[in-house]
Amino acid sequence: VWFVSQNPSDIPDNVLGQLGNRVQHALRAFTPKDQKAVKSAAQTMRANPAFDTEKAIQELGTGEALISFLDTKGSPSVVERAMVIAPCSRMGPVTEDERNGLINHSPV
Repeated sequence: VWFVSQNPSDIPDNVLGQLGNRVQHALRAFTPKDQKAVKSAAQTMRANPAFDTEKAIQELGTGEALISFLDTKGSPSVVERAMVIAPCSRMGPVTEDERNGLINHSPV
């Protein structure tokens, strides 16, 4: 299950604390309410001693995110700063040959 929101306050704190895999893009804090949302998002991630999570959330650039995923034991990993690479894709339909190739090579 993925929860997607532009504002962490849209998701209840008890749910935020239970999320296993997290991808947090930049949040801008111009009002006290915005600052509270940034603080809330930062506090629900496992701290990384290499940087201040709350500050990093506000500094992230285009294509950059803070990420934390479950490790092999099911515990959240320390938050890391990462670049998100856009998927390779194209706009438009597949050709008939491409569709047939995918169907013919599918294990399903």
